[in-house]
Amino acid sequence: MTAGIDKRERILLAAEDLFYRNGFAGTTMDMICGELGVTKPFVYYYFKDKHEIVETLAWRASVACLTTMKFAADDERPAHLKLAEGLQRWVAACVTHFRASALAFRVTASLRPEFRAELRTLANDFYADLAALMDEGRVQGKLSFDDATVTARAMGGAVGFMYTWYRPEGRLPPEELVARLTATLYKMIGLRVATPRRTATRKDA
Repeated sequence: MTAGIDKRERILLAAEDLFYRNGFAGTTMDMICGELGVTKPFVYYYFKDKHEIVETLAWRASVACLTTMKFAADDERPAHLKLAEGLQRWVAACVTHFRASALAFRVTASLRPEFRAELRTLANDFYADLAALMDEGRVQGKLSFDDATVTARAMGGAVGFMYTWYRPEGRLPPEELVARLTATLYKMIGLRVATPRRTATRKDA
């Protein structure tokens, strides 16, 4: 990894934290520079403005979360097994990127129309892949649910809006939340496979 990539990542991490705590409108480039202890030219060398920073964060999180139902063309496992893996990856990615995912929802009106269109395309592809695996798994007799589109969107609401209630310092550590939320999704579609092993819960939240 080059020094340039390290510096760019530092900017993204600092900005992500500030955006999450103060909101997009409440965060300025001066605040980002102050958090990093650098001058404006340092940040402007990598990003033209805070809109580019927030779009970079939102896109990175969206790609990480919304490509989890993609599998190699030569993956011949039954649909329900791929779905089980994809759902676990989806929940894990959303937990890992929950701050940037929150930004993608909260600052939608501030994003460029063409960028919003790219996010919609990514989301639509995700739901199409999810519904296709669900339908295939149901045909194979491994899943039980009524309507693939409605159920997939309901699952999306359960996972996609976790940023409104999830706190890393809360009662459940991240890996435990991933296990429990994944198990909940499995139940929504009648999927019976082993879920990730649970770990001890925290007592201090």
